[in-house]
Amino acid sequence: MAPQYSEEELIEAYEVYKAAGSFRKAAKELGIDRLTVSKRVKQFEETVNSQDGEDHYEIPDLPTEEVPTEELIDRMTRGFERRKRAKEARKWINVKVDTDKPIGLAFLGDPHIDDSGCDWATLRHHLNIIKNTRGMRGCSLGDEINNWVGRLSRLYAEQETTAAQGWQLVEWLINEMDPLLLIAGNHDMWSGSGDPVQWMKAPHHLYEKWSARVQLQFSNGKECRIHMAHDMPGHSQWNPLHAQMKAAKFLSTAHLYIAGHRHNWALAQVELPEIDTCPWLARARGYKFFDDYALTKGYDEQQYGHAIGVVIDPQAKTPASLLTCFADLEEAAEYLTWKREKYARAA
Repeated sequence: MAPQYSEEELIEAYEVYKAAGSFRKAAKELGIDRLTVSKRVKQFEETVNSQDGEDHYEIPDLPTEEVPTEELIDRMTRGFERRKRAKEARKWINVKVDTDKPIGLAFLGDPHIDDSGCDWATLRHHLNIIKNTRGMRGCSLGDEINNWVGRLSRLYAEQETTAAQGWQLVEWLINEMDPLLLIAGNHDMWSGSGDPVQWMKAPHHLYEKWSARVQLQFSNGKECRIHMAHDMPGHSQWNPLHAQMKAAKFLSTAHLYIAGHRHNWALAQVELPEIDTCPWLARARGYKFFDDYALTKGYDEQQYGHAIGVVIDPQAKTPASLLTCFADLEEAAEYLTWKREKYARAA
C-alpha cells in the first residue's frame, strides 16, 4: 500500500518540486529524501487526475529481490574478515610431524601428465620410490596437466589424450603419490573456481594455489620452514636460482626455497649469516620432454632433475645439516634410509 500523506504535505512537495525543477533540489529544500518527494508528487498528481475524471491506475509497491544496503554492507564486512583470517593463517602453515627421525620429501616438477612428451618411465619409477621408501612423502610443484584453454585449446590436436582422459590421469597421479604438499600451477589454475583437483585431493593433502609457506614442526621441537611455489619472481640468464635467492633475501626466512615451472633444474646451498640460516635453493625440471616452445627458443633440454629429493634431519646439530637436497630421487631415498637406520642403531 502506498504511504498516506496529508493534503498539505502533498501540495507543499508538488509546489517546491515545480519551483526547484528536480526531485533532488526539492528534497534538499524540504529536508527529506528524494524518494519521499517523488512519492508525494506522484500521489498529488494522481489525486488531481482522479478529481479531473481521468482514469487512475494504482501501481503496487512490489517487493525487491535486491539485498538491502545495510545487509549487503554487513555481508561484505564478514566476507572481508573471513578472507583476512584465511590469508593470515597461510603466512606460515604449521604441519606437525609426529617423529624426530629424518624424513624425505620428493618434490615432483611439472608432470604435464597428459602431454605426449611426459616421461612416464621416470615418473612411474619415482612414484615407486616414494611408495617404497619409509619416511618419504611426495609433493607436487604444480602443472599436473596441460589443461589447454582459450586459443591454446588447439594444442589438444597435438596430443594423444583428450581433456577428459587428462583429468583421469591426474586423479591417478594424486592417488599414487598421496602428496603431503600440493600446489596449483598456471595450467592447473586455468580451470578457475572449478578446479577438479579440489575434489580429487584428500583431507590430509595440503593444496594451495601457486605457493605455500609450510613450517614442519617435529616432535623434538625442531622446525623446518619450506617456501614452495610454482615459480618465484625474478629471472637471470646466468643464474637459474636467481628467483629463489631473491626470495631468501627479501621474502621469508625459510630453510628451503623450491619451484618448478621453467622446465629446468638447479640446486645450491648458501649461508645467510644475517638470519643464521643455510637455506637450499632448488628448482625441479619436471617430466615434460619434446617441448616445441624450448625448440623454437633454442633451449637444449636437460635430462635430469625431474624431481628434487629433500632429506630433513630434525636431529641436525647445525643449520647447514638440517636438510640435504638431491637431483636424483633414488640417491635421496638411499640417503634417507641410511640416516634413519643410523639413528635406529644408536637408540
